[in-house]
Amino acid sequence: MLNSIKPYSFPSNAKKGQKILELLTNTQTIIAGVDRVIVNNVKPVCVDPESIKQHLKMIVAFSELYKHWPDDASGQRNDAFFRLGGALASQTDIPMDLRLKYVKKLCELTGDTEINNRLSCIERQQQKYEEGENQYGIKELSGFLNVNLKGFDEIKRADEVEVEEEESAATGLKFLNAREFAIKDFPKPEYLLFPIVAKQQIRQVFAGAGTGKTLMLLYEACAVASGYDFMHFKNPDKIKTPVLYVEGEMDSSMIQKRLIYGDKDSVGIEGAYEMEGKTLNHEYICLATLALQKNMHFESLTHKVGRKNIEITAKEIEKITGKKPVIYLDNITALTVMQEKEGADWVELMHWLSRLRNMGYHVTFLHHPTKTGETASGSNIKERSIDINMKLTTPDDKTLIEEYEDNHTQMIIEFLKWREHMNTFHSKKRIAIINRTTGRWIVEPMLNKTQRSISALIRKGKSPEEVVAAGKGKEGMSRANVYKVIKILKAEGVIEDEPN
Repeated sequence: MLNSIKPYSFPSNAKKGQKILELLTNTQTIIAGVDRVIVNNVKPVCVDPESIKQHLKMIVAFSELYKHWPDDASGQRNDAFFRLGGALASQTDIPMDLRLKYVKKLCELTGDTEINNRLSCIERQQQKYEEGENQYGIKELSGFLNVNLKGFDEIKRADEVEVEEEESAATGLKFLNAREFAIKDFPKPEYLLFPIVAKQQIRQVFAGAGTGKTLMLLYEACAVASGYDFMHFKNPDKIKTPVLYVEGEMDSSMIQKRLIYGDKDSVGIEGAYEMEGKTLNHEYICLATLALQKNMHFESLTHKVGRKNIEITAKEIEKITGKKPVIYLDNITALTVMQEKEGADWVELMHWLSRLRNMGYHVTFLHHPTKTGETASGSNIKERSIDINMKLTTPDDKTLIEEYEDNHTQMIIEFLKWREHMNTFHSKKRIAIINRTTGRWIVEPMLNKTQRSISALIRKGKSPEEVVAAGKGKEGMSRANVYKVIKILKAEGVIEDEPN
C-alpha cells in the first residue's frame, strides 16, 4: 500500500528553461527526465556551498579508498586505520565529525563490525598529532594499500600541496668537469671479506626454501662482525664491522638456536667458534626480528617509512660503534608488499638501495627463485642495479659429495653477475659444505663423479702414475684427466704441491 505524498513543484517564479539545483540526500529525490518521483518529500534547505564542497571532496577521497580497502580476512585493517587516522590528522583540516561520519560509512560498506574501535582510532591519531607525535601521511597510506590515492589530493591542506610541489620542482643537476672529477676524493670500495663483501655494494642471494641460505649468511655476518675469514673469503685486515641483520620471516627462537644454542643435531655459531678458539663479537651483531617489532610487524620497504626505519637503525648502530654496519635483509619478499613481476614496483626500492650504496653501506638482500629455480623471482630490473647476483642450490646426485653426505649440508654457489670478478677464478662454481656437528665450513671445487674419485686418491698421497694405474680401464681415468684434476686442486688451494 502506497503512502500519500505531499505535492511538490518547481518555484512558481522559475523561468522557462531555468536550471534548478536540487540537493540529493538520503531522503532520495529521484529525477527521471522532466518528471520527478518524490520518495520522501522534504523542503529545500539553505546550506553553505563550502559545506557541500567539503562533502564532495570526501566522497571523492573515500570512494577511491573503498575500492582498495583491505578485506577482513587479510588481517591488515588495524594497520590501515592507523594510517588513515594519521593521514587525516596530519595532512587535512577535515572536521572530526565529518571524518567520523565517513569512516563509519566505510565500516558499514565493508562489513566491519568494530565501528567503535575504528572511530576511536581516528580520534586517537588526531590527539597524538596534536601532542607532537609523528603520524603516518597519505603517502604511507597509499604505499600500504599499494595504490596512488590521487583522490586524497582533494582533501589535503593547501600548504601540504605546496610542499609537494616545491619538493618536485626541478633544480638542475650537480656536475664536475673531467679535471675536477679526476681529482675528487670519492670513497673507495673497502673489502670486509675479499672479494664477496665490500662497502658500497649491493648483493642479491637467492635460493629455494631449505637450501641453507640464512644459515650461510648468518655465519658470514658473524665473521664480518668478529673479524674472521669465512670459507675461502678472507678478511684482509681482520677488521671487525657491525652488522644489521633484519629477519622478516623466521621465528626469533630459530635465530637464537642457530646463533647461540644449537640443538641435538647441530651446533650454534657461538659453539662452533669456541671449538676453533674464536670469540663471537656479540656487540657488533645487531638483530631485528619480527618478535621485537611493535605488533610484530615490519613496515614494508616499498613504503617510505619502512626504508626510513632501516636508515635510522643503521645510523644508530654507526653512532654506537663508530662504523657503518653491513646490512642483511632476509628476505625481500617478507619485507616488502608489492607485485614482484612488476618492474615499476622494484624501481623505487632499487633506487633506495643504490642510495645506501653511495652512502657507503653494503646491503645483501635474500630472495626466492622462480619456479624453474634458474633466476630470482620477480622482474629482472633489479639485476641491473646490483653488484653481485649469487645463486645457491642443493647438489643433485651427480654433484653431491658422498663423503660429506651424513650430518652435513651442501650447497652449490654460483654467480650470475659480479661486476668486478665475473669470469675470473673468484666466480667459478663451488660447493660449500658445513659440518652441522662442528659448524666448520669447507669449500670444494665442482667436479664430476670421476674427477672426485681422482681427487680422493690424490689427497691420500697417491702419485699421478698410481692414480692412472688404479683407474686402468675405467672411463675418465686418463693421464690427461688426472693432471687436469691436479691443476684444479692446486688452483683451489686444496693441495699445495703437485704429487710426485
